[in-house]
Amino acid sequence: MASSWLRKLNPFRKDGTKSLKATLFVQPLAIIFLSLGLMLLIFNISLRAFVNDEVNTAVQHRYDYLDELYLGQAVSDDQYDSIFSTSYVIVDEQFQTLYISASQDDISASSISNQVVNYFREHDDDWDLLGDDEADELEIEESESGSNPVFITLNDSNYAVKLQEYEGQLRDYYVRQSESMDQTYYVLVFANISPVQGFSDLVNWILAGLTLVIGLLASGLIFLTSRKLDGSFSSLKTYISKVGRREQNLVLERLPYDELNQVGQSVETMSHMIDVNQRSQKIFFQNASHELRTPLMSIQGYAEAIREGVVTDSQAAAAIIQEESGKMKQLVDDILTLARVEDFQQALVVEDLSLSELLYDVSWRLKPKADSAGLQFIHDFQGLDDQIQGDEALLESAISNILNNALRFARKNITLATRQVENGLEVRLSNDGPPIHPEDLEHIFKRFYKGKEGNFGIGLAMTKEIMERHGGSISVQSDESTTTFIIFLPTERK
Repeated sequence: MASSWLRKLNPFRKDGTKSLKATLFVQPLAIIFLSLGLMLLIFNISLRAFVNDEVNTAVQHRYDYLDELYLGQAVSDDQYDSIFSTSYVIVDEQFQTLYISASQDDISASSISNQVVNYFREHDDDWDLLGDDEADELEIEESESGSNPVFITLNDSNYAVKLQEYEGQLRDYYVRQSESMDQTYYVLVFANISPVQGFSDLVNWILAGLTLVIGLLASGLIFLTSRKLDGSFSSLKTYISKVGRREQNLVLERLPYDELNQVGQSVETMSHMIDVNQRSQKIFFQNASHELRTPLMSIQGYAEAIREGVVTDSQAAAAIIQEESGKMKQLVDDILTLARVEDFQQALVVEDLSLSELLYDVSWRLKPKADSAGLQFIHDFQGLDDQIQGDEALLESAISNILNNALRFARKNITLATRQVENGLEVRLSNDGPPIHPEDLEHIFKRFYKGKEGNFGIGLAMTKEIMERHGGSISVQSDESTTTFIIFLPTERK
């Protein structure tokens, strides 16, 4: 059970992904414990440095006082403001105690002094403190740069002790330099540092307790938050699954976190867009079926009439069948073209094109139809640099669709004009036919839109999709004299 819990807390998985819940739990706790641990480490390092500096200064101050007495110099005040109180012991070469600075009435202090002497007598080889270092004037002047005190433990108390050798005569409580009858003495200066270390231990325990308490509180809060977050994720996941199954009348409950609510709203918007798209596709297929059924029934009717011998003018019937077949072919071609344009995974066949040549080619292919209707194409290209980049087949299909519509409504003329505009070229395809009803203008590019003038099919919707795939646009203007389709195409594709 414990191993299972630890596996859940492990933020890293075999596939390289991370568990959000485990990450939210582990990382804050790691930061808390590392921060408090670093604080504890810095405190101990700082306290140790402070203690070492203070004890060194206190011990050295005592030696400075003894050195002044040793050299017979003017003696400064022996009082020194320090958190450590120092004592000293003078011993001879055999480590026999000759003087103890502690009061003889203070049995405890005297006992500690003797223990310090005994400790150094027993460990003189280990500490390498006793040598031939005699305290002459030069050594005394350099004593501040000498070795640091050593730290020993006696009766569960810690002491900082330093030893210095003097050559001279013992004068009551100090050694005096003498040119005759010199004798070697050792002065051990020591300070009890246990109170400060006790304070350090107390602070360490307090910090450790705070770390534990804060860690437990943080763990509890993070656990509660992770449970709430887990519940929110579970609700969101259930909602998304229901959206994926296209269940109806779904309502996302209000989640406690704004970010998750935003995700839920995005999914809700996406679901609505999918519904709209599905309805649009349903309507599209219904309309496409209807558009195909009308010419198909006409073809079927005339074919049966010819077979039954009901039709007397078979040539006229064949012409109608051919015309209706052409409508079916055009509709199927438009549907296939629209499907290709809407498939963004299928790249356009982009090449450098001359827009004027493209317009000439399309109008030339439609010229026989225009001639039979008594219409003429007027070209106004102004000799511009009209190089663009695009899919020639799609652009031809779009232009052809607009011109075919113009051939149905124009009275006399269809004008093809181009001009240079900012960042591209503008094409104006105009005809002098009747105006488009104002209510139809804003819907004219919708698929199978049924307006005041009848059904617009999918040709203009396909044209709009083609222009947008090329980074361009299309719009329409219509009044009593002219209907104009305005196309913008960029000269360079992004």
